[in-house]
Amino acid sequence: MRAPPPVEFSCELGRAWRAALAVLAGVSAAVPFAWGLPYAAAQWGDPPGSPLGALGIPLLQGAVVLAVALMTSGAFWLASRRFDTDERTLRWDGQDWVLAGLDGHSDQRGDAALMLDLGPWLLVRFTPVATGSARAARWLALTVGSDAARWAALRGALWNWRTTAGDARP
Repeated sequence: MRAPPPVEFSCELGRAWRAALAVLAGVSAAVPFAWGLPYAAAQWGDPPGSPLGALGIPLLQGAVVLAVALMTSGAFWLASRRFDTDERTLRWDGQDWVLAGLDGHSDQRGDAALMLDLGPWLLVRFTPVATGSARAARWLALTVGSDAARWAALRGALWNWRTTAGDARP
């Protein structure tokens, strides 16, 4: 079987991925509040006029949970915008996968594994050969919008390249 043709794809965290992660962070922070507010209202809202007694109102509980979710999502969105300079290039040269940084000096050979394919979105785990450790793996969220012309070639390379651990050449 022939190897897929060489392809190079820019990996940057797009707005859709950042938005999805922000929503996930907001929901993750809001769920414990949604679970704990009725308990707090039942335990500490007994004295008349207690501010915690108002937490027994379902509409107020929903407003507090929504506020927590929106604040957490907004904070995550702003924080992720600060770090979007982490653009990398994933390259398949016909034999090996290479993850290159912006400076060009941090090229790493390794194994790329397609973990999730949602059509226009891919989640790829890149494990450098130099370490070979799963802890050193980089997770790359790729979208068709960043380079539609090379999308089919990238998907073909990820689907058709078969690996065993440490297949890439040093």
